[in-house]
Formats: sequence, structure tokens, C-alpha cells
Amino acid sequence: MFDKKDFEVFNDTTLPGRLSLIKTNLDPKFEVLGSDLQKQLEEEYQEKFYMKIAKHQRRTKNPPPDTWLAINQDKKGYKKTPHIEFGLWPDCYFITFSLLADIRNRTAYYPILKKYQAEIIADGWGVSNDHTASLLKPAIELPAVIKHYEKVKSSDLVIGFELAVTDPIVKAGDYDELLADKFMQLSKYLVLFNQEAAQ
Repeated sequence: MFDKKDFEVFNDTTLPGRLSLIKTNLDPKFEVLGSDLQKQLEEEYQEKFYMKIAKHQRRTKNPPPDTWLAINQDKKGYKKTPHIEFGLWPDCYFITFSLLADIRNRTAYYPILKKYQAEIIADGWGVSNDHTASLLKPAIELPAVIKHYEKVKSSDLVIGFELAVTDPIVKAGDYDELLADKFMQLSKYLVLFNQEAAQ
């Protein structure tokens, strides 16, 4: 389903052009993958999950620099809750678990992050304080990223995986299963963080 041609949507530098390409070329793939992931998550965790595909409706001038689907456990919306995204930057696919700057009950997640810090590092996930940039830092930097998230209210907490467009895996094709597997592996933090924050 996914292939290196997916990134051609970013060749159009106009807002209407890129939005049209995203809607035609990527959103149908997001719909299929997202529905499959939602079903897998609900079967595995026996809980309810909600999917949203980015529509970029607030953009009036510049084309979106990335596009994505998001899954969370709150039907009211995902941005103020822990959520997982799968999407594309011009140079990579990304799968990220995010706690954004304006997440509800932000401080409740600080001790949870520290509790699972060693596990996240051991799993080798990339980390970041900015969901609007594509570069993830090495997992070993997670303690500093958590510290920054605690101190700087405008910062995000992002954990995830990137697959570069230049990676031999992308060039060879047939990597849908890899992307789905990474999403499911990361989903345990979505469920754990929601469960523990609710206690």
C-alpha cells in the first residue's frame, strides 16, 4: 500500500495542490491503515480507540509541511490527550506517541514518564520536545527531554520511530507490516499512560 511515491505530494508547493494530492493519494491509505490499527488496538486492549485523519482546514496560505492520522482514547479530540500519530514529513514516515504542550492534566504525566524512562530507552525509540519538527533524537537523550518538558511549558514530549525516504527498506518496498508493527509496539504507552494518569 505505502510506497516511495507517497512523498510526491510534497513536490506541489501550493496549498490547494498539496491538499488535493494528500486527499487523493494519502488519505485513502490512512483510512485503511487507521481502521486496521483501530481494530487491532480494540481487540488487544479491549478498550475504545478513536481515529482522526488530518484535514488541514485551518491553513489558508502555506501548504502543510506534514500530514498524518492520529489515534487516541478520547472521542472529544486527540490533541489535548496522549495520542499516537502515523504520517509523513517530506523526508520520512513517522510514528510518534505524543504529549503536547497543552495536554490536559500535564503534570500527571511527569512521574509516569520517569517510571517508563528506562524501558523507552531500552526499546530504542527516538525522542523530541517538538512535534512540529521531523528530527528525533537518540533514546539516550530521553532524561533531558523529560526534564525540558517539565520546565518549559511550550514544549512537547514526543517518542517514536522514523523511516527515512532514503532507507533501503523504502526503496525496496513492501514495508506496510513494519509500520503497523511499530505503531502497535508504541501503543502500549498510550494505554499505560492513560490508565495511570486516571488513577
